Amino acid sequence: MKKARSKIHQSDQGNDVAHGPQRTCVGCRKSLDQDQLVRYVLSPQGEVVVDYRKKLPGRGVYTCFDLECVETAVKRGQFCRSLRGGEGPSANDLWRVLHDQAYCKALDLIGMARKAGQVVSGTRQVLSELQAGKEFGVLVRAADLSVDIAEKVDKAARRSAVPCFALFSKELLGGLLGKSERGVVALKYGSLAVAIMNELERLNKFAGEFNG
Repeated sequence: MKKARSKIHQSDQGNDVAHGPQRTCVGCRKSLDQDQLVRYVLSPQGEVVVDYRKKLPGRGVYTCFDLECVETAVKRGQFCRSLRGGEGPSANDLWRVLHDQAYCKALDLIGMARKAGQVVSGTRQVLSELQAGKEFGVLVRAADLSVDIAEKVDKAARRSAVPCFALFSKELLGGLLGKSERGVVALKYGSLAVAIMNELERLNKFAGEFNG
């Protein structure tokens, strides 16, 4: 769960400064930097597929990372029209694929941050460094922490104005860091912290948005 806004953050939808090629969401028709949008392509089998990392060949079409935009694009037949073929996709199916790919990318980025030496882990260590005034870009705490410890971490994050997310288990966080379990992972300021937070914020959008 997000507890604070970070000064390093640039929201998916709130950054109006162009940093790269612009593309138009086929749902809401808003033009944004393509890095803020999700790309889709047509597979050789004629299926609309999510190109989350924007690496697949072929003609692409874009939407915001927003269920309403995806649903609007599906309802209006924009995927098939813009990709010039294929069968009409299911909005829920696309949204679930987006969730899975955002989930995997977030985990990959945390692993990259660990290899780059950008991670401090362990509940006691992170709380100690926060108390000492250490600044972090984002905190990721385990969703299965005890209530008391979770409250301590959340309170420390709020006090230090560090965004805090609770999306993974202690076992999963530990596995990413080569440990048995980890209750809290803190990411140092930098481009990886920004990228990780963007993916975590995207994952937060899925709560309550699946229609079955």
